Amino acid sequence: MAAAATETDPLKMILLGGRWAGKSSSGNTILNKEVFGSDQQTEVCVMETNKIAGMQVTVVDTPSWNWVPAEASSDEFKQELKHGVEMLGEGPRAFLLVYPLGATFLKRHKIAVEEHMELLGADVWDHTMLLFSRGDWLGEVSIEQHVEGAKAEFKWLLDQCKHRYHVLNNKVKTNEMQVIELLEKIQRMIKGKRKQSKNEPPIMSGEAATSENGEPSGI
Repeated sequence: MAAAATETDPLKMILLGGRWAGKSSSGNTILNKEVFGSDQQTEVCVMETNKIAGMQVTVVDTPSWNWVPAEASSDEFKQELKHGVEMLGEGPRAFLLVYPLGATFLKRHKIAVEEHMELLGADVWDHTMLLFSRGDWLGEVSIEQHVEGAKAEFKWLLDQCKHRYHVLNNKVKTNEMQVIELLEKIQRMIKGKRKQSKNEPPIMSGEAATSENGEPSGI
């Protein structure tokens, strides 16, 4: 297990996902306090911070997308989603894509996830971890067994996240270890990206990193 972070290593993350994915409940579990309304749909982005296991943790909860292509989402929703990222400010941050265990993941879910994630930049998947809510649904089955038997669309989702995932049981708020393990995974993901960036060739003067649509992709 990785060493706990220090006070100089704040962790910043944003919760993303579709309707009834369990984002707000997961945010409450991570921060160990009831700050996000889990009994109603989130309409605007909300940011909260707490100290967990000696480290400062900041979480942004975002409105949920409907399970439709991104073109069917309102411009206001798209702007709010981007605003959630801006709220975290500069520096490393993690995107936690929340999906409930036990729920089907069909082609329409894949399209909705793919297109809404694209709104946040071409490299968003490099900073994304899949966060499974409803961990109690697994019962005696391990998450590894569940993933192994997944269908093609679901395996696509795992591939997009480079098989980075974690399970939260939001019904057991006293299980601090599940949160600490999540934070350690996020730390490793951020450190891995930093190491990769150091090994990449520098951008030449006058060049700028762009997304596939030609716009800056500075996530």
